[in-house]
Amino acid sequence: MKSIGYTLNISKFKQIAKGLSAINLLNISIILASCFVLDSQLAEAQEGRDNSRISPKITVSADPLEPGLFEFGRPASVIEQDELARRNQSTLGETIGLEPGVSSSFFGQGSSRPVIRGFAGDRIRVLKNGVGTGDVSNISEDHVVVADPLQSKKIEILRGPETLLYGSSAIGGVVNVIDDSIAEQPLGEPFKADIIGQLGDSSDNEKTVGAKLLGESGNFNWHLSGFYRRSDDYEIPGFAESSRLREAEAFEQIDEHDDHEQGEGDDHDDEVRGKVLNTDTETRGGTIGSSYVWDRGFLGASVSGFDSDYGVPGHAHEEEHDHEEEGEEEVRIDARQVRYDIRGGLYDVSQSIESLKYRLSYADYKHDELENGAVGTKFRKDTFEGRLDLVHAPIGSLSGSAGFQFLYEDFSAIGEEAFLLPTKTFSPAIYLFETIPLNGQASLHLDFGGRVELVSHDPQGLQSEEFVPFSLSVGPRWNPTGSDDYTVALTLAYTERAPSAVELFANGPHLARQIFEVGDSSLSKEASWGADLVFRKNRGVVTGAFTPFYQHYTNYINLNGSSEESDGLPLFVYEELDAYFWGFELQSALHLGEILDLGEKNLALEYQLDYVRARSDDSQNLPRIPPLRNIVRARYGFSEWFESYVEGVMVSNQSDVSEFELPTDSYALLNVGASVKLPFAKERDLRLFARGTNLTNEEARVHTSFLKDLAPLRGRSFLFGVQGSL
Repeated sequence: MKSIGYTLNISKFKQIAKGLSAINLLNISIILASCFVLDSQLAEAQEGRDNSRISPKITVSADPLEPGLFEFGRPASVIEQDELARRNQSTLGETIGLEPGVSSSFFGQGSSRPVIRGFAGDRIRVLKNGVGTGDVSNISEDHVVVADPLQSKKIEILRGPETLLYGSSAIGGVVNVIDDSIAEQPLGEPFKADIIGQLGDSSDNEKTVGAKLLGESGNFNWHLSGFYRRSDDYEIPGFAESSRLREAEAFEQIDEHDDHEQGEGDDHDDEVRGKVLNTDTETRGGTIGSSYVWDRGFLGASVSGFDSDYGVPGHAHEEEHDHEEEGEEEVRIDARQVRYDIRGGLYDVSQSIESLKYRLSYADYKHDELENGAVGTKFRKDTFEGRLDLVHAPIGSLSGSAGFQFLYEDFSAIGEEAFLLPTKTFSPAIYLFETIPLNGQASLHLDFGGRVELVSHDPQGLQSEEFVPFSLSVGPRWNPTGSDDYTVALTLAYTERAPSAVELFANGPHLARQIFEVGDSSLSKEASWGADLVFRKNRGVVTGAFTPFYQHYTNYINLNGSSEESDGLPLFVYEELDAYFWGFELQSALHLGEILDLGEKNLALEYQLDYVRARSDDSQNLPRIPPLRNIVRARYGFSEWFESYVEGVMVSNQSDVSEFELPTDSYALLNVGASVKLPFAKERDLRLFARGTNLTNEEARVHTSFLKDLAPLRGRSFLFGVQGSL
């Protein structure tokens, strides 16, 4: 095993400086300085005015202490229900893909998982109400995430290592999708109905309906919800294959056939153009839940079902009517899950225990991969996960929480694409997270904690592998003004990740990625030393945050390409190397309604910039790292009746690529949206909304996707709908 230590040297700092200089640190400094100077200059204009924009309390429930977002000392974003309704897409990755530091593994309209700071797969933990989703989306990007945004009331994104609370597979971050199927507080009304209906234009012909009914009767709360969504193959402005891939294919054809003339390889008359074939989807789901709430606790249970049938793009290259004649396979996935949840909590348990919360979840997941209608591979997974979070009473000036978590998974894949043996995984863990004030005003705190877990993989027919990853975290958190107006925090963390079953035991064709994938059972634990620095301004004329980060990995497990082939597919092997990740996220917003006499009108200008660079110790680029991205947005509203936005998303080209991936061109998207409250619904929030995406019909390819050269993002599209409460 390689040493987990490392030495910082002058050449390494030069590499970091060179990477950051490429995106002009001077501009960032000017933006930050201007924001704070402008805010201080305009503070006097605010005095004596009625500040109508009062920031509500937003909690981060992924943390057992449930701190407010403004006092949370780590990089985080929280998307509330109203904003989710405006952003709602067919997949989780696309719904949150414009958050700072977040992109997606885009695999068409049926499947897309979040990518955070360039980390994907088993380095990002996707949760549903605090425990795992119980699907197989971490194994392959074509597998759906069973946590539909349409049924969520809030989504929390924690950027950076979150291994203390959620285990080694959260070494890159956490996405927690929260619904209200098990209410923890009285609902306060006997009946409420939330509805949504969406209709897309000819770009994909989306048709979506969803409804949620809930209420309370005495101490009992009840919940009933469901949704249905379908869409056709989506339209694009040009070829499905990128120009770079077509040029590479033409070069190979010329190289293989010396008698061909130079121009013959450029004939793409039979290539797919104007749409991405086999990207239609049909998804439905529903949840029944209930809870009993009393003064000092709650107890509830829920049952949910999920069913999705969708096409996997990238397997067809001819016109639709040629599929059978040419023998091209149309690959589809039929995924189903039934999930049972129990959650409960006790408050004021004793003099030493302030609260106790527990969660138990059992998920029965299965999906069939269909090749021209016939079942090719069957995936099955049973997951049982639970956690117990205890918040103890202050011990002197020390406050915090401790917890226990366990995870059991029974996975199997049978069929042509069974590149992984049936494997059982068991992982129990304990953790501790504490905070202590460092001054009398309690404006400066020190947060620290640790976690130890056991990860055991038991593959059928092979020797089992066990790992004991542990994590440590420490850092100060400062509130300079004694209120929540500013937050400054530094987090230093040492984290470890156990190799996944795929990284250890994979051996076979992975057709979704179009590679032959080989694991290595001798892989060691992945270790990371990292630092996150958070500067956040939470209130005022100007708000925003700046978060630089740095992580050094030893034994980083990378899927390396090669020039060899197996079964007609390029051979990719999991190997260990040292790697460095560094970058930042910048957000800022100018709230003009705070300084101008706009009456009931609201106007805000927002700017976002994020960047990540990832290289190995021998200065080789790591694959599928997102490029520099700028987002500029203007929001305008009138009281509660009208809301609108105009948004520009500018993504730079990515030329810092690994040896076996193609560069990706830059693109810019123009998006707009608006919603109007219906005048006859004065006591109910019933709204009509419209959204336009990629209005310039630009060809846009997501560099973090394995299919970026086969399936671009959707072209110009419009969506109309109604959403609200009855």
